[in-house]
Amino acid sequence: MLVGVGTFLRPVDITLWSLQAKLFDRPASSEIVFVEVAAAADPGGGSAENRHLLRSIRYLREAGAERIFLDLPVRRSNSPALDRELQRELVRSADKIVLTRVVRPDLVAGRFSQGNDPFFEQDMRVVSSDYQADFLGYVWDIEASYSDGTVNLPAMWSALAANGRSREGISLDYSIGRNSVPRYKIDELQPGLGGAGILAGKTVVLGPAGTDARIVKIPGYAFGPSSLVHILAAETALRGTGQNLGWLWMIGAFGLSLVLGAIAFRRAMPRRVFYFLWLASLAATFVLTAHLGVRALFGETLVLTLVYGSLRATVNFKRRHLFVESRSKLPNFVALQRDFGEYPREQTSIVVAKIARLDAVFATLSPTDQARYLRQLASRLALGDTRSTIYYDGGKYFAFFVNSGEFQDIQEHLEGLRAVASQSITVSQRVLDVSMTIGVDESSEKSISSRLSAAIAAADQAREAYRPVFIISDFAADSEEWDYSLQARLESALSEDRISIKLQPQVDLRDGRIVGAEALARWVDEERGDVPPSRFILQCERVGRLDELTKRILSKSLYAAEVLQARDHHPRISVNVSAIQFVDSRIAELIEKNLMIHSADPAKLMIEVTETARIENFSVARGVFEQIKRLGVSFSMDDFGVASANLEAMFELPFDEIKVDQIFVRDVHHSETARAIVANVVRLARDAGLTSVAEGIEERETYDLLREMGCDVGQGYYISRPLTLSHLQEMMTLQKDTPLLRNKFG
Repeated sequence: MLVGVGTFLRPVDITLWSLQAKLFDRPASSEIVFVEVAAAADPGGGSAENRHLLRSIRYLREAGAERIFLDLPVRRSNSPALDRELQRELVRSADKIVLTRVVRPDLVAGRFSQGNDPFFEQDMRVVSSDYQADFLGYVWDIEASYSDGTVNLPAMWSALAANGRSREGISLDYSIGRNSVPRYKIDELQPGLGGAGILAGKTVVLGPAGTDARIVKIPGYAFGPSSLVHILAAETALRGTGQNLGWLWMIGAFGLSLVLGAIAFRRAMPRRVFYFLWLASLAATFVLTAHLGVRALFGETLVLTLVYGSLRATVNFKRRHLFVESRSKLPNFVALQRDFGEYPREQTSIVVAKIARLDAVFATLSPTDQARYLRQLASRLALGDTRSTIYYDGGKYFAFFVNSGEFQDIQEHLEGLRAVASQSITVSQRVLDVSMTIGVDESSEKSISSRLSAAIAAADQAREAYRPVFIISDFAADSEEWDYSLQARLESALSEDRISIKLQPQVDLRDGRIVGAEALARWVDEERGDVPPSRFILQCERVGRLDELTKRILSKSLYAAEVLQARDHHPRISVNVSAIQFVDSRIAELIEKNLMIHSADPAKLMIEVTETARIENFSVARGVFEQIKRLGVSFSMDDFGVASANLEAMFELPFDEIKVDQIFVRDVHHSETARAIVANVVRLARDAGLTSVAEGIEERETYDLLREMGCDVGQGYYISRPLTLSHLQEMMTLQKDTPLLRNKFG
């Protein structure tokens, strides 16, 4: 993998090295001279070429050249006498002349891999002229020797730099200018043409000229003969440069300093200064290594910089966007869950403030004024503790942490804070009322998400008129106080689908025929036995699993309707849905998806809306109702007559049925007041074109009286206790086959 990464980053390093080569331009030592020999026209089979080479060698020796490197192939010609004379000349000057040849043909293309004739290599010193170019044609590193497995020869550059430092290989220092290497054509140096004195005491590399030479890329100079690669490598060795600074050193130095700086400097300004100095030091290292002729691998360090910069940008983006509510610029509830670990669990209470009718307020404000309104609310909520952070979820909930150990009576403290925060707010010369309830979770063992959901549920449960601050412990005021192990088992029961339903029949009071059934959730816990729905449904709401419970009950109810329809029974199946689930279209989507899965008739599905007093925005709820009614589903208002909002809900929402609460039905035979209430509710339903349903019928007298009042449908223990699906099916089959059975009620 490291090799792959290094290969991928190589173009980056090549680009940087090419830039470094242009930063400085140092002269060569002038101790090595490059002399080019042009190929002679040779119709005679190589004799002219060898004669020209012989003449050049004699001239160079007579001109005082200290050493001569023949960086060109020496081959036999068609003149044996000439070849013997050339061979004798080579042997006579063997202490000065060095032959070169290619050791590894796989590194050299085609005709350039043809070496010397062995006849000329006898008694001569031979070195390797090999080099390895990268995929762009540049030579950056060159070995000290080359081997093909049978022979191992020193590289020409190492022989040229005999006085230089010995090493395994070298990185070429291209800051040594190619043009500063003395370079001549042999014909320009022939006797009588001048320039002979410049070769005295020099090392001469005699190489082919023009197209006869191997061509390589040289940074900053386009192309040049391959002999220059070895000459520049030798000049690098003579200068004492050409070292390598590997990626591990670069990553170690700059990576470690970056990590330490990020840890040490937490505040924005010192960290920005550190980043500037860090980048400046990286740039200085770039210039310094170019000046020293050190080949450093910057690619990995730049990737580290980009990765770190991307991570920092992601963190900053999250801080600006993912952790911040866009309208108010306040930290959101995701940030709340992130920050929770900074507080002691045992003494920290989570407080949620619910702002009623916020959508109606926003409808009258511009986006700028909305932000001002929200920030003013947040500043008021922070009055209780100027160190606290106020979080906003983008809807109608604010939240913050309170150290309960600092207050003798946290409820009294929050009631006082609410009184201050609920004062009217002035925005753009408009005075706007604030309506607020507060929910508190004081538990310490649950997860932050469960505690936040519990505080939200408490804020929903609170009522401005008589209980504006609701502390979560108030949910468990009886002897069966909820414990967290049972909550964990509830989570398990939901996940494993162990909450079932029973169906309580509803009959037409006129003839006793079963016309419907209410689906009632049932949970039998392994340790607690039967857990009342009023307890575990409330807990589902507290921990944010109410939609999950509704989904499972709805699915089981539609399955029951399918089974009954297959047996030619068509009762309406009523499913309870909390009013707080009508704040958006999620419940409509849930019902639609389940109807698509099951083949039950939507017209036989009745949604019983419980706790209608908790509906705060009838406009939103009406839209959700109408979306569901378009599916063919009907609506029933549960517990009519309880809580002051029932008449308003009946007026605002498109109900098809109202259910008279059992607290009135149970006493209808004994109490004139109860009888008057029920009679008026039945008449109200009839006049409004709605079906009336009486629940809680437990004796014959009540049944008869309700029928006389004109009530349409009844349910209760007198008619039937909740049944399993199979028992309900049997009961409906018996009633259908035995008309006399209906007369028990008719």
